[in-house]
Amino acid sequence: MKKTVLAVLLPAMLVAGAAQAATVYQGEDGSNVDVYGRLGFNISDKGSEDTQGNFDGRFGLGGSQTVNDKVSVIGWAEYQVGAAEYANSLNPDSSDLTARYVWAGIDASEYGKITGGRVASGLIMLTDIADVFAASDVAIARQVDQVDSTATQVFRQDGTLQYQNSFDALDISVAYILGNGSSDLDAAYNTALRYTFDLGNAGKLAPVVAYQYNKGNDGDKYTFWGAGTRYYVGDLMLGAMYSEDEVKRDGSSVKSTDEVYELTAVYDLNADWVLRAGYRSLDNKDGDNLELKDTTFEAQYKLTDRSSIFTSYVFRDGDDGQSKGFSGNASEDFYHLGLRYEF
Repeated sequence: MKKTVLAVLLPAMLVAGAAQAATVYQGEDGSNVDVYGRLGFNISDKGSEDTQGNFDGRFGLGGSQTVNDKVSVIGWAEYQVGAAEYANSLNPDSSDLTARYVWAGIDASEYGKITGGRVASGLIMLTDIADVFAASDVAIARQVDQVDSTATQVFRQDGTLQYQNSFDALDISVAYILGNGSSDLDAAYNTALRYTFDLGNAGKLAPVVAYQYNKGNDGDKYTFWGAGTRYYVGDLMLGAMYSEDEVKRDGSSVKSTDEVYELTAVYDLNADWVLRAGYRSLDNKDGDNLELKDTTFEAQYKLTDRSSIFTSYVFRDGDDGQSKGFSGNASEDFYHLGLRYEF
């Protein structure tokens, strides 16, 4: 069994953290302190008639403190300028430094890992299948903040107590979400399972299933479920997934339901170039009636192991409905050009 599943649970490209952190202190007992940073600049006409430039900055600090040869105390805190969650201010217009991840826990080697706080959700094993582009955001589980205002989809939610472990080819995650003073939750929990099949020369297949339930103190309910897989062969990775999330208001029989499916492909052309392509479909019923029909093409040029230029174009054929421009304008194509430096 593996000692920790943190590296495989963090998104492959876009979620920063301990998987890419640099160790700045290493004790004789195995204790360590890690730091991570990301700086970037993005140029795009997404959601605007004019081209705009936006700064992108993150910083993370954490590490591990050895208790004995089996147990360590672990923790991580990562902040971003204008992060998607606005976990501290709950202000969508905020440009403050806001928390993406803030958690502490125990790593008990083969017995698994328990973390508490704003953790990297185990459901990332599923959402990772779609979250491969620098240019486009993720629409999966977008309605959860209607029941938990601290939630950034199902990636990160305040007050989460989570257990993770790996048993050979099986990765598991279960969590109970207590919430905090802003969450206003009565009960919430989630779980995810992934099994990796080694097909020898034919590659690897890694199917995933995930589920989450939230109930607010006002009686509103949120449910999410999804299934998908990644297939790895040589330098090519293919992904496919389907998910539904649903909000039901207390006292109403109407359910706002998103049905989402995504197809992705990532190809490492050579040591310098990575090519990506994908298709996303989202259809909302009995809610804001948002429709997303996005086709994305992206190329990444690696200047160094930690620095890249990304260029993308997204063809859009959707309808904003009453979503107030979620994800830009659902019917307007856009381009993206970005420089990203990580340390």
